[in-house]
Amino acid sequence: MAEVEMTPAWGTPGQGTPGGPSTRGEAEPMVVTLVEASACHLCEDAKSALAVLAKSYPMTVHVVPMGEEPGRTLMQHHRAPMSPLVLLDGQYFSSGRLPRRKLERRLAKVQRGETP
Repeated sequence: MAEVEMTPAWGTPGQGTPGGPSTRGEAEPMVVTLVEASACHLCEDAKSALAVLAKSYPMTVHVVPMGEEPGRTLMQHHRAPMSPLVLLDGQYFSSGRLPRRKLERRLAKVQRGETP
């Protein structure tokens, strides 16, 4: 499977709006947007968990700093009370500690072609 690409989401050539809804074909990886705060241990934990899950599930991870305008906008739009904010294909998934088992179940469903 593909490795996690911890790329900045904004200004990435060829990418749609991170955090915005997308349509994914069968072969396309899930787009995970992670809005992180600086010096956030939950954010670091989420990135580590995503790196492990990427070994089994196809995904692309976009990291958006909460201190920049795009990150603040996403936090306000999704009314996230704390970081990290995690979006799956532009849809709210979690805020705060990443629910790993729930995420893994969702990724497995997508991989099997089921609707989440």
